[in-house]
Amino acid sequence: MALLVAGCTSWEVTGRNPKKDEAVSGENLPEPNIFAPEPGLTFASVNTGPQACHSICITEEGKCYTFGRNELGQLGHGDKMNRGAPTAVKALDAVRVTKAVAGKTHTLFLTSGGEVWATGSNKFGELGFGKTCECEEKPKQITSLGSKVVDLGAGEEFSMLVLDDGSVYSFGHPETGTLGHGTDGKFIISTGREGFREESTPKKIVQWHMSDIKGKDYLGNIVEPPVVKRIYCGKKHTLAVDEEGCIWSWGNNGYGRLGLNDPHDRKRPCKIEFFTGPHAVKDFDLVTAGGATSGAVDGIGQLYTWGQIKKVGESQVRPWPEQNLMGWRIRSMNFGNESFGICADSNKEPRRPWIPGCVSVPHVIMWGNAKYGELGFGVGKKSSAQPFVVEKLTGVLCKEVSCGYGHTTFLLDKEADTKDLTTYTPSEDKPPVAASKATGKRPAGGKGGAAEKKPKKKK
Repeated sequence: MALLVAGCTSWEVTGRNPKKDEAVSGENLPEPNIFAPEPGLTFASVNTGPQACHSICITEEGKCYTFGRNELGQLGHGDKMNRGAPTAVKALDAVRVTKAVAGKTHTLFLTSGGEVWATGSNKFGELGFGKTCECEEKPKQITSLGSKVVDLGAGEEFSMLVLDDGSVYSFGHPETGTLGHGTDGKFIISTGREGFREESTPKKIVQWHMSDIKGKDYLGNIVEPPVVKRIYCGKKHTLAVDEEGCIWSWGNNGYGRLGLNDPHDRKRPCKIEFFTGPHAVKDFDLVTAGGATSGAVDGIGQLYTWGQIKKVGESQVRPWPEQNLMGWRIRSMNFGNESFGICADSNKEPRRPWIPGCVSVPHVIMWGNAKYGELGFGVGKKSSAQPFVVEKLTGVLCKEVSCGYGHTTFLLDKEADTKDLTTYTPSEDKPPVAASKATGKRPAGGKGGAAEKKPKKKK
């Protein structure tokens, strides 16, 4: 299947102001362009993350390819050189990869045997190796699990795993309760200095709660742990879908992104009571967590969103129907940092909703705030507060959309007509000008310990 990209392909400057006289390797693509990989190479899935400037592509044979920013080895090629085009991860040649997820600067890979491999930044233990370090440039297996993993997720600086028994394990940075263990990990280093005790080994989430804004720390009654089937990580929050189609959320609740009808953080998983009964999720793949937003398609096919849906106006602290998309059949959806994308079908007959058996027309619909053209609307229109059709892809069957930081990837069906689409050939790969210092803003603690104090100078 053909891989398309829209938005910024200058990976070294995405989200940053380029230095004076700095030469950049790519360009901004205002419309979806066919990415030119190796001849004959097609992909079965593609994934990025709301804070990620890199993407992971997987073939039907389970081979893994990555491209984008690589300043901390998140692409898994054994170096820190950015990749403009999908490049094979040779360290994973011996395994069959079925899924991969991208954090801000780290990546997790799931194999057909239920094993997890990780690469990239590990300053806060987000790779789950039992120790912290600056980064790992090649994928290594997480060996402390003892059971098969069936799903995984990656936030900005934390990770989640779902085991075959439906239990959830987390590791990485605990700020605002992202790990779901009942603490934010904060401790005092010295006067005026705070640190965080990271979790560098996968740890099971043992307490699950009903939602109750009047309870202690805004947690309701403790309930039996659910059997979780899917996990989705946003920038600093997580959504879990259990076997009954109910959704649980925890972590940072800024703008109401947890959907619990209040703005308070949750340090343990709480049930979103709306997604029960007829509103329980049927298609577990139609749930997503973005930068400060979440979304899910309920049992009757309606898309609900919550969090910071628009840059201007009030945020939504509980699930709210997306009225502009009523009557569409949604096949794939994903929310990025400030961008939102869905693949959907509409009835060929105007002004009528999609119904089974009708002659349908495939569409890609995007909205949100864009700086680099990542919504794919073309020259002259970058952002949209309301869902808007990507005209270049109308009538083209898009199987999957994934929204990253400053870029969006689209995966077309094998039979999709691509004759009207432009092909973009990336420039030659080159090392980054300077390594990012963004990951060192906060001190780590715990096993890694606080930063050593510098000795005082002798008088």
